[in-house]
Amino acid sequence: MDFKDKVVLVTGGASGIGKETALQFASHGANVAIFDIDQEEIEKTHEELKAQGGEAIAVVGDVRKSENVEACVGKVVERFGPPDFLINCAGILKDALIHRMPDEMFEDVINVNLKGVFFSIRECAKIWVKEPYGKIKQAKKAGDPIPPPTEFPDRRIINIASMAAEGNIGQVAYSASKAGVIGITKTAAKELIKYNIKTHAIMPTLIDTPIIGDLLVKDDGKWRKFYEGRIPLGIGKPRYVADAILFLCSDESFFMNGNVMHLNGGKLGDL
Repeated sequence: MDFKDKVVLVTGGASGIGKETALQFASHGANVAIFDIDQEEIEKTHEELKAQGGEAIAVVGDVRKSENVEACVGKVVERFGPPDFLINCAGILKDALIHRMPDEMFEDVINVNLKGVFFSIRECAKIWVKEPYGKIKQAKKAGDPIPPPTEFPDRRIINIASMAAEGNIGQVAYSASKAGVIGITKTAAKELIKYNIKTHAIMPTLIDTPIIGDLLVKDDGKWRKFYEGRIPLGIGKPRYVADAILFLCSDESFFMNGNVMHLNGGKLGDL
């Protein structure tokens, strides 16, 4: 796959799936912008991206704050021009049973995992639809045929959901946030396709990333063995998700929109 001179914005790009995705895009020639709240990690990833020889910028900010997201998109446009691809990887995991979950825990997960996705899509969409909207409006006013989506630049939005969107014991906030991500994905796919903006979500099973790293090593690796026994192909690697993201941004997936891709490692049903 060739992404030479394409512009990619990856939220949560300092670590885990976001980092792997950013590195893979860079290795295929893309100009990459990473957005993350963790300044130390984002600087490390930025150096790795630059070491690959591509153009990259790192923006420190909080996806929970719409003004931070707006500023980030502005910096991307200033440096590279409008992004071609928005990859929403920013996310947190805080677990508790329903009757034990405090308000602030639920709200924090929703704010990062769901509102952060909305803010990022909204700010990119504002830029992406401006020119196509004007052309469509002009055509309607003149009584001319409406331009087809293929006359506009091909943009992609990829949102990271989770198998937990179908419900997981002890993960009411996380499950709700990821189910919401799928709802946003389906809505954006329907609203934005007339501007040639295609939106997809990916539902991974358990992936070995920093967000769950502590779980996999505690109790002498008991939980790692537990999940390895429940997922036929084993615990996933960030590369598996990055590969799917690159496919959904490639020319090979041109005819696809609104897909929810299951990366389940062969596991169907609850973890």
